[in-house]
This record gives sequence, C-alpha cells and structure tokens, in this order.
Amino acid sequence: MTKRDIEMAKYLSREGYLFSIELHDTNRNYFDTLTDSYFAIASAIALCWTGHAKYENDFIEYASSFIDGTIVKDITIAPNYCKRFGVDELDNALVNFRAYYRKVKHLMPVFTTCTVQHINRLQQNLLNQLNTLRNAGQVSGIGPWLFLGPFKIILGDQQRLWNIDGIDAIVLPTGMEVDRGINRLKNEGYTFMNDFDPHWLEETTGSLLDNYATCSMVHTHIIKIAELANSSALHINSSLYQYGRKDI
Repeated sequence: MTKRDIEMAKYLSREGYLFSIELHDTNRNYFDTLTDSYFAIASAIALCWTGHAKYENDFIEYASSFIDGTIVKDITIAPNYCKRFGVDELDNALVNFRAYYRKVKHLMPVFTTCTVQHINRLQQNLLNQLNTLRNAGQVSGIGPWLFLGPFKIILGDQQRLWNIDGIDAIVLPTGMEVDRGINRLKNEGYTFMNDFDPHWLEETTGSLLDNYATCSMVHTHIIKIAELANSSALHINSSLYQYGRKDI
C-alpha cells in the first residue's frame, strides 16, 4: 500500500469514529427511554438510517412498539413519515419486520451485556431464520440491506464493544451513500480498491443467501481499509456514508 492509501484510511477512520460517536449519542436516548425490546428499537432506528422513514421521535416510538407487537397498526404512519422509497415500501418494511421479529424474538440475547461473539452468532442464526421465513412466504421484502440495518444500530450503541477483537466479523449494511463512498474511492484510484469489483454493490434477483454473500464480500473489503488504519469496519462504514454524501 502507498502512503496515500494509508493516509486516506486513517482519515476515514478518524472521521468515522467521530460520526459513530455522533450517531451513538443521537440514538442513545431511545434505548434509555423506550420500553420496547432492544432489537425492535434498533430496527425502528435502522429504517431511518436506510432512508425508509424520517428520523423523528414519533415515528421511532411508533415503529419500535409496532415491530415489538405491542400496538396495532396505525395507517397514518407510513404516509406521514415515509421518505426515500415512498409509502408502500415503508408500510411493507414495518409489517414484515413485525412478522419477522415475532418469529425470532426468543433468540435475542441481552444486548447490553452480551459479547461480540453472541451478536455474531445471532446474525448468522437470524439470517438462516429469515431465509426460512422468506422461502415459506411468511416474510417478504426484507433483503440483506434491511436485515443488516439493526446490526449497524446495535454496534453503534454498544460502545463498550468498539475495541473488542471480533467486532469486524459482524457484517454491516452499505446502502446508497456507502456505495457512493466506495465507488468514489475506486474512481480516485486508491490502491486498496484495485481488487474491488463495483458489481458487488448490485443487489440481484438471486436468493437472500446469495445477495448476503455479496454483502459479506463488500464488508470484507471495508475491513481491509480499516486494518490499514488500525480501526474497525464500524467506523469505516460510518465514514463511507459521509464520503458518499461528500460531507467529508
């Protein structure tokens, strides 16, 4: 790797760490105050992170309770709080996250005390569960991007795990902004992007497991950048979001 590569990796690490802190502080209040399950809260916030919904208190409070299964559907929520993908996509995501969580809630660890290894095993277990549910027609519309969203929020909230070995094994979502950030690095000619194939960023019509495998390849490349800066994929993922938006 060149000096330029290492300098960029360190820059992304610094900016990503600061953005991770900002996201942690912004989201922490919901975990402190809402009484819904931890995973339901993380899923609600993740729908804002993906751009499905506006990042507003009323939405996150409703979505957490709805996904947790403690309240009935409010048909005014999707029209009032949808963002990038429209009413139907937000409504579909909420309904299917509720159905999905109902089937897997018994698998959840205590996120405030569990280990990185617990979360890694949970991710693999939930992936298999979701694949079974999709194949049985019990859940639809949750692909790798939406599936991985809550894990970004969970790791961002659990600051105690940021420097723990093994955190990079937990696959994180990319999405439009992160994809743009990765393509920007590729176009700028950094050596660490030489073996990156932009086609990896395309979600195909293949199976959930096939698309997830591609997400894992992208995540592995993000780990490669993180290792140049002695950082973590969590922080590089955060900075690539900013880099894609040209905020940094």
